[in-house]
Amino acid sequence: MQRQDQRDRLSRIRQSLDRLAQEIRQLISVFAGRLPMIKGTVYEQRRKCGKPTCRCARGRLHRTMVLSRSEGGRTQLIPIPEGRLKDWQVLTGRYQRFRRARARLGQIYRTMLSLIDELEAARRQGP
Repeated sequence: MQRQDQRDRLSRIRQSLDRLAQEIRQLISVFAGRLPMIKGTVYEQRRKCGKPTCRCARGRLHRTMVLSRSEGGRTQLIPIPEGRLKDWQVLTGRYQRFRRARARLGQIYRTMLSLIDELEAARRQGP
């Protein structure tokens, strides 16, 4: 019975490896895409201008849509040109999808290596 349990365990590990390999194939389509992307995140920035008589001094802050991105360890805020908001949201969305896929690929490879180590240990025989 113990031998059957061992075979079942090996089979489950192989099935897990196969599922992870299929997921990698899906991620490859994200990496192989040709559409442009912009690094960063689009969001609404609210700020005070500093003029004592301005409406922002009374709590009605100025609103600006910006692109936030990190370059060389420093965060840059880039105002989004008029009429380009939707375009930049799409472009940054592609970038974020790419980065999530990259992170997932790293997780998959670590898991696969662990499973492969289990397969090796289970199949290894003494001299």
